This record gives sequence, structure tokens and C-alpha cells, in this order.
Amino acid sequence: MKKIEVPKDDVYKSISTGIQKGRKIKGRRRTFKVSAAFTTAAASMVLVSGFLFAPVNNALAKLPVLGGIYEKVGSGVGKELYSSDKVTEVNQAATSNGVDITITSTYYDGNVIGVTFKAKGDDLSIEHMDEGNRPVSGYSYHLFDGKDQNQWGSGSSGLQKDGDEFIGSIDFYRDGKEMPEDFTLPLTFTHMADVNGTWSFDVPVKRIPSETIQTDARTESPDGEYELQISSVTKGKATTILEYTYTVESEKDTLDLIVFDDLGNRLSKSSAEVLHTKEVAGKAEKTVRELFTSKLDDKAHSLKVQADMEQVDDDALHSLKTSIPFQLKSPRFGYQITVEDIQSTKGKVTVDFTIDHIKEKQFRYDILENFAQFVQMIPSKDIKRDDKDELDYNKMLNHMIRSTDTKTVDKAALRYQSTFALPEGANLDDYSLVVPFESLSRNDKPIEMKPFEIKLK
Repeated sequence: MKKIEVPKDDVYKSISTGIQKGRKIKGRRRTFKVSAAFTTAAASMVLVSGFLFAPVNNALAKLPVLGGIYEKVGSGVGKELYSSDKVTEVNQAATSNGVDITITSTYYDGNVIGVTFKAKGDDLSIEHMDEGNRPVSGYSYHLFDGKDQNQWGSGSSGLQKDGDEFIGSIDFYRDGKEMPEDFTLPLTFTHMADVNGTWSFDVPVKRIPSETIQTDARTESPDGEYELQISSVTKGKATTILEYTYTVESEKDTLDLIVFDDLGNRLSKSSAEVLHTKEVAGKAEKTVRELFTSKLDDKAHSLKVQADMEQVDDDALHSLKTSIPFQLKSPRFGYQITVEDIQSTKGKVTVDFTIDHIKEKQFRYDILENFAQFVQMIPSKDIKRDDKDELDYNKMLNHMIRSTDTKTVDKAALRYQSTFALPEGANLDDYSLVVPFESLSRNDKPIEMKPFEIKLK
């Protein structure tokens, strides 16, 4: 990997462009809840997802239409359920603006509700899916009444041309809501392959039976300060759900589970939903339902779990209406930058700073370099906080100013120089620095809790 040449300036420019475009888009679907602060530090995070697709056997050939859809655009859950004869064939159609959309099948395995569909029309095209404000997947949709607060998390395939039709699939995650065994899901498409319209369906859904195993398996951190308690394991036909409760110092802190069965199979992570949080003895206690898109082997007798706790710091602010030098220290872990000098000439502001109080080999150098890239400026009047006194990035992002250039002055001393472009006539005293200590802390070493076992039989 070290031999791969990466055009860093182009990468950072593309990230900034993407952030700017993203601010202008009002999405309907909630897939994951991620703080706005995270987007400002996208370059400093590398997220690796292991989606392990179960082998698809000859069952895909049983129903040519459905088999083709699951083979080409089906999710891992959908493919597994289809190969096990656990999907419900549907033939529900709607027409709008010369386009016919047909719901072809559904499934409901524990926490995942899946829908496959096909679309046909003379004006359908996916040639311009990445242009303008078109949806990246090639289609837009919503559940229920379309109001954002009523939407479920979802993941969808992109459209794929299949002969003279287009096919796709969507997985919905029911956000902890208890649903009946049989119900109808109100689904409406509002855009399909470059055509706007309204295609509404009441999709029939039937739950596939699952088995829930109660357990009292637990573990704790090496110092005994934090604990994790597993309450149940739900075995679906294509998924596994773990429900658990753990304690952390801050509500922002999270727990990452790595789960293997005793046969050596690793469960593929999908999503973790916090059901509720409460304060207990000065700590935050979270109850979580986590979905894994892997079914448990019937021969498995236990699960082996490694839990890593990620502790998250807060970003820091400092007004530039102050004497130089000055320090900005993170609230929890003592990370620090020292601003050594600030020069302002004709709207260009150059800030010289060092990153301090970092232990040797605590972070890879590229992480620190990316951290420096995302030190930003903001008009002090546009700093906003929410009802928890935390920075409200939803209201701040449009006012934050990214550096036009950040140079490494002294790599060994972790000294950098960032240049910002301010509006003509701007007064430097009216601005503040925003330092992304939160993203830095997310790259620090987690607390490794003691490995433990969950008995299944």
C-alpha cells in the first residue's frame, strides 16, 4: 500500500466538493445516524465493511424473474433467503408518467424487511445518475407519509438494466419497532431512472419465524470501570441480532463488537441501533440492538465476542481575538495544538501551528496530517450549540471555512501552516478556529474489553 501513489491534493479537493454538494441535498432516507462533525473529518477515517455474501445455490434458477433480480442486485440477506425459499413472490404494479413499476418480492427476517422491484418505460435511463441532484442509486422512495421522522433506515442497490427493464432491491431496518407477523408496508417511489412520478404500493410482508436465546453473558474493561451485558441472541434465517447493554463515560462513546461462532465463522456487521440511554452512577448506560447479516450455523454451540470501546473527545474552539501564541486543548484526552503565529494579508490568513501532547506512535502520521487539514475557521457569531451545549454542526457547516492549502513545515515537530481565504474586508477578530479533536480521538486506540463467550445450546 505504501507504494501506491495517492494524489492527496485532489483527494482533499474532492472530499470538500462532496461535502459542499451534500449540504445542498435534503435526503429523505435515514441510513445511519452520523454527526455532522464526522463529515468534516472524512479523510481521516477509513471504514472497512466486511459484507460476506452467503453462497447462492441453484435455487436462483427456480423462478427466472426473481432469480435474476436476486443474483444481480439482491443483498446478501436477500440472496440467502431466496436460496432457502423464504421470500414471498409479489406482483403489485403501479404506473406514472409512462413508467410501470412492479414489486416482485418481499421478505422479513427479524430486523430486515426486503423489497425487490422492476421498472419499464421508454424514457428510463441511468446514463446521468451521477449528475445534478439526481439520486445516486437511480431512484428515490419513502415510507408511510414521507415525513422524515417516520422513515426507517434503509440500504438499496443501484439500478441495473436487465433486458428492456431496470431492476433493484431495498432493505429496510425497522428501528426497534415491534411489528406484527403480517402487515403491509406503505412504499412510494418518487423518481425512477431519470423520470419523476408517484408510484405507491401497499407491500405485503410476512415475518419469517426466528429463535431468541436469552443469556446473561457479560464482560468488563481490564480496570473494571465499564461493563457489557448481553441479554439475547436472535437467530434468523439469514441474520443474527444481539441485544446488549453497556456503560461508558460519555454518551458519545461507543462499543464495537467482533463476533465469531465456535466454528470459526465471523458474523458480518450491518447496523447497531441505540434503543435507549440513561445515566447510572455518573456513567451513560446504553441498550443496543445490533444486526449482523449472517445466519448462525445450526452446528454452532457458542459465540466468541471481542468488544472494543471507542472513547470520543469533543472539538475545540478558540477566538482569534486573542494574543499569540495560544493553545487549544481537547476536553477529555489532552490532545493539543499550539498556534504559534497568524499572518493576515489581503484576505488571506496564514496560521502556523503545532500538534502537541501526542505520545510516540499513538497515531499514524497520515492521521495527524489529515487532522491538520481539517482545522477550520468560522465567524464567531455563527457558532451554535444545541440543548446539550454541544456544537450544532447542522447550523454551523455552511459557515465553516476550510483551508485552501495546508503545508507540512516540520514533520518531526508536527508543525503545519494552513492558509484560509476570508471575505473582503473581514476582521480577523470576528473569527474562531475549530479544531477536530473528535475525529482525532476516533482514530486513537480503543479500550479492549475482556473477550467472552455466549452459550447458544
